[in-house]
Amino acid sequence: MTTPEYEQLMALVRGRRSVRQFLDKPVDGDLIGCLIEAASWAPSASNRQDWWFSVVECPELKAAMARAVCSRWQAITEAHRQLGTIDEVRSYSASFGDFAAAPVVIAVSAAKVNAIQQELLGSAGPATVGSFASAAMAAQNLMLAAHALGLATCCMTGALAAREELGELLALGRGRELVCLIALGYAADEPPAPARKAPPRITRLHR
Repeated sequence: MTTPEYEQLMALVRGRRSVRQFLDKPVDGDLIGCLIEAASWAPSASNRQDWWFSVVECPELKAAMARAVCSRWQAITEAHRQLGTIDEVRSYSASFGDFAAAPVVIAVSAAKVNAIQQELLGSAGPATVGSFASAAMAAQNLMLAAHALGLATCCMTGALAAREELGELLALGRGRELVCLIALGYAADEPPAPARKAPPRITRLHR
């Protein structure tokens, strides 16, 4: 038995789309503030709330970020020319700088594990500390809030191949690392809903 609140939530969840084509229309700063507030209400590990949102509207900075991403992927594909699938990778990665065409790009970052956490936990550090997972949950809140306000988003991680270069351009500092880029604006079109795997296909019960 569901509730009206659940049905309202699912209508929002099902209605959200990943949009890559945006109108040439600015996004009001008050609306962006609403999105950041929604993001800030996400759960976070130990309630540290150690996420950060870099809101990029500057065309020159967006272009520089896209150049860094394209340059990095060009270097990756050149270094692996011998792979049989490299042409497919090259074609797929060509869109990873498309975020620059969005009116706004929100770069979501999280605190890196510190030296003590790294010493204690080794490679399990990021997953155990939970900063990246927390920032990802905040990003989902932000995108759902955007949809509720009539805005469109696309969460992008392909650009993170140039994570270091992007971090320098965004002046994140050495203690933060990018989790995703969110392209934001008003949708130029509405893509159809992609097929979803049925819950039984993605669930295993342990009783």
